[in-house]
Amino acid sequence: MTAEEAVLATYDIVVLDPAFQGSIDLVARGGAWVCGYLSLGEIRADDPSLMFLDHAALLPENPDWPGTLRVDIRHPSWRSLVLDRQIPSFASRGFSGLMFDTLDTPPYLEALDRIRFHGMREAAIELVGAIRTRWPKMMLIMNRGFALLPDVVQKIDAVIAESLMTSPDSPTGRYVWVGADQLELQLALLKPAKLRNPPLPILSLDYWDPDDTRTIAEIRHRERELGHHPYVATRSLNQIVREIR
Repeated sequence: MTAEEAVLATYDIVVLDPAFQGSIDLVARGGAWVCGYLSLGEIRADDPSLMFLDHAALLPENPDWPGTLRVDIRHPSWRSLVLDRQIPSFASRGFSGLMFDTLDTPPYLEALDRIRFHGMREAAIELVGAIRTRWPKMMLIMNRGFALLPDVVQKIDAVIAESLMTSPDSPTGRYVWVGADQLELQLALLKPAKLRNPPLPILSLDYWDPDDTRTIAEIRHRERELGHHPYVATRSLNQIVREIR
């Protein structure tokens, strides 16, 4: 919710929580694209936007993220909330882009129960397309959502490969390197981005202890060797981890 605008302004792309209390204008003056975080497949149980949402669009809680409800992305009420309230609010505050999160959820639910959740994946693709059509000049970035990538690769400006090489380890609370098999699988899923003409920028988001600058430098080096634009963060994304050159 707070961060030093002068530091944020040194980056090309900045993603901020919609509750950010600082000056978006000060960040943008440095030339940064300032993108608002927008969850398209889930919503926090304490989100004020819930008052505008038909509760029929709400699904059970995500067990991996207590306090976060999955949503039926097919429901007209959810589409209306996103297109008619949330994004206009971002635009009015000076955000020049959006970062879509939780777009892994709709195809996951459809794969889990193909009868109950039939059409979730297609609805997610359609919503991304509707956002692109209505806000053609906004920078649109998708976090993961690899199951949708082949169908939205022409509608977004970048994709985030979160936890591509390193990830928090929940049982221990430490950070670990992702296994070789999992890394290869994710790289295969990113191929539509590489094959697009021009290639879709891949923004890698890895997690590591900010005090371990040597390992962070190694993570960034490996990501750049793959042609990615790297960033390394803390799991809670509550501080800026600057690169030491």
